[in-house]
Amino acid sequence: MVSNPSKRGWLINPFGEHKTLPVWVMFACCVPALLVFILIFLESQITTLIVSKPERKMVKGSGFHFDLLVLVGMGGLSAIFGVPWLSAATVRTVTHANALTVMSKGPKPVIEKVMEQRISGILVALLVGLSILMEPILKMIPMSALFGIFLYMGVTSLNGIHLWDRILLLLIPKKYHPETYATRVSTGRMHLFTSIQVVCLAVLWIVKSSPVSLALPFILILTIPIRMFMTGRLFTEQEMKCVNEYRMNDIKN
Repeated sequence: MVSNPSKRGWLINPFGEHKTLPVWVMFACCVPALLVFILIFLESQITTLIVSKPERKMVKGSGFHFDLLVLVGMGGLSAIFGVPWLSAATVRTVTHANALTVMSKGPKPVIEKVMEQRISGILVALLVGLSILMEPILKMIPMSALFGIFLYMGVTSLNGIHLWDRILLLLIPKKYHPETYATRVSTGRMHLFTSIQVVCLAVLWIVKSSPVSLALPFILILTIPIRMFMTGRLFTEQEMKCVNEYRMNDIKN
């Protein structure tokens, strides 16, 4: 939605738009700011990890630190102008990477390379900007068709997500499991780890859909001590490496 220029100017007064904000409110804003920071940090880094998986054979590498710097820099400018913050857009980013991935031919296609370029990203940004002028046409698209596209993008983005792959292994005989699962982790322990992850995912979904959804970043951070607790107690370090898709060289070492 485009802001109405008759109701406010280009810049947002940080000390209050209509009346001066109390000093304590400025300090209290640090709490929601911390929550937003956690979400932006995790989303951007997780998205980069998914896109730059070793299986994609990326040549140019990824900019973990530079991407985050650009995101927070643009976020600060967006706050001054009162426009939405930028985010990694995980589903669209993974879909974009999948579209640029070249697969080999044969009964079991494997990734050959990824067409690493900037043209498609620039064109997407230009089309998003032009969408303001195309509002009379875009508003004629049925919402059901729009949500169908998002659903398709979400489902196709599941391919390559390790948790999803292990959920599918529940329905696959053991002799067809990947080598790391079949030789280094027992089937029962692998399914136990997957079940714990599914429970954590369900808790995150419940919190997100509840009135306390603002606490989602804190609940997400709690998965870190849960993993630390499981390592060495419920699962050995070797098993944790296998079920978390570490590189084979790291597992063998």
